[in-house]
Amino acid sequence: MRNTAYKYLALLLSPALLFGQTERLTIDDLLGAGGFGRGGEGLLSPDGKYFATQERGQIALKPVEGGPAKLITHSQEPKSELQWSHDGGRIAYISKGDVWTVEVSGGDLKQLTHDPAGPGDPRGATDHHPLWNPNGKWILYQSGRKGFNELYVVGDDGKEEKLLAATEIYEGDDVIANTAQDKGDAVSSDRFDPNPSWSPDGTRISYTERSRQFFSGKLKVLVFDQATGTAGASIDLYTAKNDPGGAWAVNTASWSPNSSKLAVILQESAWDKIWLISSKGGKPQQLTKGTGEDENPVYSPDGKWIVFTSNRDLAEERHLWLIPSSGGAPRRLTHLSGNESAPQWSPDGTKIYFSRSTALHGPSSYVAETAATGEAHPLEPVKDSKYEHLGINPEVVHFKSKDGLVLVGILYKPSNFQVGTRYPTVIWAHGGPEGQVGLSLSPWSLFLAQQGYVVLEPNFRGSTGYGERFRNSNVEDSGGGEIDDIAASVKYLVDAGIADSKRVAIGGGSHGGTVVANAVTKLPDTFAAGIEMFGVVDRALFLQYTNRNSKIRWETKMGGPPEKKPAVYRKANILPDVTRIKTPLLILHGEQDPQVPPQESAEFAAELKKANKEFIYITYPHEGHGFQQREHRLDSYERQLAFLDKYLKP
Repeated sequence: MRNTAYKYLALLLSPALLFGQTERLTIDDLLGAGGFGRGGEGLLSPDGKYFATQERGQIALKPVEGGPAKLITHSQEPKSELQWSHDGGRIAYISKGDVWTVEVSGGDLKQLTHDPAGPGDPRGATDHHPLWNPNGKWILYQSGRKGFNELYVVGDDGKEEKLLAATEIYEGDDVIANTAQDKGDAVSSDRFDPNPSWSPDGTRISYTERSRQFFSGKLKVLVFDQATGTAGASIDLYTAKNDPGGAWAVNTASWSPNSSKLAVILQESAWDKIWLISSKGGKPQQLTKGTGEDENPVYSPDGKWIVFTSNRDLAEERHLWLIPSSGGAPRRLTHLSGNESAPQWSPDGTKIYFSRSTALHGPSSYVAETAATGEAHPLEPVKDSKYEHLGINPEVVHFKSKDGLVLVGILYKPSNFQVGTRYPTVIWAHGGPEGQVGLSLSPWSLFLAQQGYVVLEPNFRGSTGYGERFRNSNVEDSGGGEIDDIAASVKYLVDAGIADSKRVAIGGGSHGGTVVANAVTKLPDTFAAGIEMFGVVDRALFLQYTNRNSKIRWETKMGGPPEKKPAVYRKANILPDVTRIKTPLLILHGEQDPQVPPQESAEFAAELKKANKEFIYITYPHEGHGFQQREHRLDSYERQLAFLDKYLKP
């Protein structure tokens, strides 16, 4: 049984409070911290007067100029993925895995699709991402009802439904169908997100077709008959060179208002940059250049400008930039710090609404004038954040791995940090491995720093944000150089006089858990404790049980299947080396994880038990990749804190 009362008493008596700190984070605060969602106020209406947003499970309309929100639904079922009709009269959304609509003026909810959940990965096994045709009547959506993603349209009255395209259909390992006209039986496949988008004239649909042979994707344009709702001929606009790391793929294209061009992110220059492609085909033309990752281009209503997000100023932040669609030098929209995302143009093109967050504050809605003033302000007074009153200021630090590779991390120090004092330290590894930690809100690291720990979140090789070369520097090297980078993280803190070398722990989930398992095996004398959550301990075993998308991606990253790359897979298998482990481990896993199969942790625990190692192994029923149920999240946080305190604060 958990002694919750005792733990909360320990929180109240922690050093930070005794030093006069005015704010205290609790585990209850962490339980509410994951739910910031999309950020900002929601989706702007076509007339620019309202945001459609979700409040307590309902769809609400919030005036842009301020004022109370008006609920337009009252049903109990959760609602997500809101989309305005182009006349502003209705909103399409997803509920219970199907497409629904509701009149903005209020009224009965209308269910348009009645599709059962498909097999395979449950995260993509339902209907999702509804998009209204610009001329009304038809709603484009993705469906995973067969276990792989297909594109459909459904009439706005729900009476007609048409299959347009399938991204990939398999029988065994052979592709047997990839268009609406092919009629093979779908036996084994999983979701590939086709990222569709309507042309503004409503006559075409852009989407990405993916397969094992073209895993990074083909950008296609499909002709659409608005009268019949059927698909016509399609053309391949761009076929991406397969990314050797299996991580990069063609994403959603942004159509110009006159439907003549598409702005899309390509990595032809070893950095993610904006390229323009004629909707009739032809050679792509590069629009943005230089270093830094440019993402999410959106045309202005008049087509003269494109707004995009980029980390070109500081790799650990994202800001909004504007560039003429005809070419020229980009300029930063605002002079704010933090991370800016989800830009939406006002109908007249004079304003851009966006979401802004910082390392100490969750998302808030802002608006900026598009004139070259750099002025931006929140739509409403920004709500106070408990994290801003902890006395903890995350900072970007730089250090080198043993091969000279420059690494970046985010460092969290206790509020009463004193130079010359060595602290118990936690290295927290991010997932992906293509994730990136930056100057964004990290409640768990802030909480641990409040408890008196130094926390370092390193961006080891394989992380996103530093160009294609850095992101793919772990190809055919899983469990190799990234573990050298973890060792360098510890060395940096010890050499700087910050960390107590005898009291260093490591933790992480997903690929972060994979890093933990490899680190405690390959650096057996480094860590006093390890928290390994739903990570991979044997990549070949992982391939047997994970979803197909993930299997193809990781076979690509590993250079091929296990029989072709035995040495690469041996490096990524720690099970034969469990006897080397000296670190006490806490292992946590969801019992229905579709991404990292639970067999990974089960095999790990079995080998640890056989080797008489010290560990705790906990599984959570009805949980997937990560923990969603409040009771399980509470339990996992309490276990992690107690585990760290036991071994780092004896």
